Amino acid sequence: MAFIRTAAPGAISYVNEGHVFEPNLKQEFWSPNYEHLLSIKRRYDPTNLFRVLHGVGSDT
Repeated sequence: MAFIRTAAPGAISYVNEGHVFEPNLKQEFWSPNYEHLLSIKRRYDPTNLFRVLHGVGSDT
């Protein structure tokens, strides 16, 4: 992953193609949209019932 980050700094990846242990998943998968997506997630799924490994709100 370090080689790819060096070759394409600031690039993001598609969530289904990401590394399982990505340490910075919010930035890597969702970029600046994460906080907005999280607010939508909390509005429509307040109990966090629909949760996936790298999904929005998965770290809460």
